[in-house]
Order: sequence, then C-alpha cells, then structure tokens
Amino acid sequence: MKTKIAILADMPLRALQDGAAGRGGGHAATWLPQLAHALSRVGDLEIFWLTLTGDVKTTTVTDLLGQTFYKIPKIPMTVDLLTGYALARGKLLQVLGEIRPDIVHVWGSETPYPSVLAALSKRSIPTIMSMQGILTEYDKIGSFRGNWRLRLQSRYERGWVRSATVVTCESEWGLGKVRDMASGIDTHLVEYGVNPSFYDLTWNPDPNHPVVLYCGGTDWRKGHDLLVAALRIPPVPSWKCWIAGGGMISEDADRLPGNMEVLGNLNWSQLQDRMSRAWALVLPTRADTSPNAVKEARVIGMPVITSRHGGQSGYIRDGENGMIVDPLTPEELRKAMDALLSDFPLTTTMGRTRHAEDRDYFRPERTAEGFTAIYRELAKKTTSESF
Repeated sequence: MKTKIAILADMPLRALQDGAAGRGGGHAATWLPQLAHALSRVGDLEIFWLTLTGDVKTTTVTDLLGQTFYKIPKIPMTVDLLTGYALARGKLLQVLGEIRPDIVHVWGSETPYPSVLAALSKRSIPTIMSMQGILTEYDKIGSFRGNWRLRLQSRYERGWVRSATVVTCESEWGLGKVRDMASGIDTHLVEYGVNPSFYDLTWNPDPNHPVVLYCGGTDWRKGHDLLVAALRIPPVPSWKCWIAGGGMISEDADRLPGNMEVLGNLNWSQLQDRMSRAWALVLPTRADTSPNAVKEARVIGMPVITSRHGGQSGYIRDGENGMIVDPLTPEELRKAMDALLSDFPLTTTMGRTRHAEDRDYFRPERTAEGFTAIYRELAKKTTSESF
C-alpha cells in the first residue's frame, strides 16, 4: 500500500501545465515544480498537493504527473490573518479529511498552511514544516518595520514550529534560527535545489566589460541600500552594476549612481542571459535562509560577493568561490567589488573553484531524495486510524 502524502504549498500549477518558469512569473518558490517532477518517479508514495489561490471560486481537482492537485479558494489575507487563519485552516482541514493522508507536509511560515499543524498534532498525524524564510529572525533585525501584517505573521511562526513533528530548512543557518525558537525540535537539512535549466547555462563573461549582477530588488533585508551606498563612494567605478528584481527603484532613478542599470523583474530566460554575461553576483544580505540567486550563480560558475548573514555562508567560501564581506558596510562591500571586478583572471578562477561540488550540492533531485527519506521514516510511526 502506498503512503499518502498531502503537501500544502503555493504550487504554481501552470508551471507544470504550461511551462511557465521563473521568479518573473510572480512565484518565488521555484523549487516546487521540479520537486513535483522528481516525486512523480517515487513509486511507493501517493502525492496530493493543496494550494490556496485566488484563481478559483470553488475547489478544483487536477491529475498530473501521477499526482493530485487541489486548488482551493483563497481567503483575503487581512481577514484571514486577523482571525489566526481560521477560515483557511477550516478549508484545508476539510480537504485533508477527504484525502485522509498518512503524513502532512506544509511549506512556508509566510503562508496560511502551517495553521493546520496544531489540529493535526492533536490527532497524532505526523507533520513536516519546511521553512522558506525565517520570519522571527527577519523581524528581529528590523525588516518588518511599518508592516504590521508581516510582524503579526512572524508571531505565529514560533507556535507553528513547535507544533510540527519535523522542521526542515535549506541551510544550517536556518536550522540554527529554528532551534532558537524551539529547542529539542526534530530538524533536518534539506537543500531546495536549482531548476535544471540553469545546469545547461554557459558562463561567458566579457573580459572587456566588467559587470556585477544584484538580484533582490529594493528589499532592505537583501542589502540594496548598502549596495547603492557602496556605488556612490568616489571615485566612480569603471565597472557596471545590473539591478534585477521588483520594487520602487525607479522613483529615485535620478539619484542613483550612473553605473547602475535597473532591469526590473526578469523571467528566467532574461535572468539567465544576464547571469551568463556578468562577472559576479553580489548580495549583501542582512538575513537569508539560502537565497535562490546565489545557488543559481554557483551552478553556472559565477563567483559571489555576499555576507555571512545567511545560509549562503555555508557554501560560499571566502577567497575560494566568492568573497564574504565582513563587517557588512558600504566601504567593505565596495572594496570587494573593486577587487574582483578589476581582476578578470581572479574572477574566472573563483568561478571555477568548487564549481563541481556546488553543482552536485544543488541538484534538484537531492530535494526529493531528502524529503522521501523523511516521509518513509515518518510513515513507520503513523497509523491508519489518524483521520
């Protein structure tokens, strides 16, 4: 008999149906479609995906890749948030009652999905909570100033973590923050891999046109302000900086450094084109579980300039495949960019260093392998009477 797994996540079903891809499509969890593909090759599991979405007015069911996908009408965020996700929780538990899964896997403390954990714990149903961001840490460093919704959401996170049977993170940095919230919790490191299309990309920077790519928009947590401040330090650098991502950068475009080109949101083909030509990726993040752009850069062989404040510090080795800026100040950031972007041989050497190891570490199949092992272990503890 197959083990039934219900996965509650913001799965972009159209990415599986129509081939839509990339963060430019408005979806950040780029690892979910490739996870569904990988799980379709696991014969002892029966997979059900539950997604809250504004695309439907009534629940719809689609069969694809040998899996079942439920699209459930989404509740307006403010209403749901203020009621502790009571309405979303009710809808999700109703569908779970119909499926009667052996294990429930919820994704992201930024979402309503973990709101079902306490109810499932009372029924002794094994659960997995996979972290995307660590909201408690982001709030601690001041990322949510002026955003009461995210501050309230972060308050729910600690209780959700404590209700899960297992919590997974894509970095040791993230797991450390989870353990700070709930000591003694059963935690597992499962890296969320890179989309296969990045493995086919050839890194081909022009030695005569030094350029660094930043992918993160105007998010204060990502360190955009530090980057702009670094670019304003005289003299004007001889190299260029591309800025990819959403946000309101354009409103102060007249005050931005002249060597900064604002690209806005890019789909994967556009992002990959820029990555293939940039000398390096820069991400002066103040806190990050394990940023997608850094993983993608290492898969294609780009060196990365970043901080120690996140999961990326676990695989970006200072002086080897990139540079760790510490202390994280505009002055130190500028020094690192000047050093790398003035030395093409150094850039290419760093790009090659640990490239094979990084490509293997971010294989998308590893994600499915990690979760499949957890599913099978938890299945030993479940009973047919759970629901």
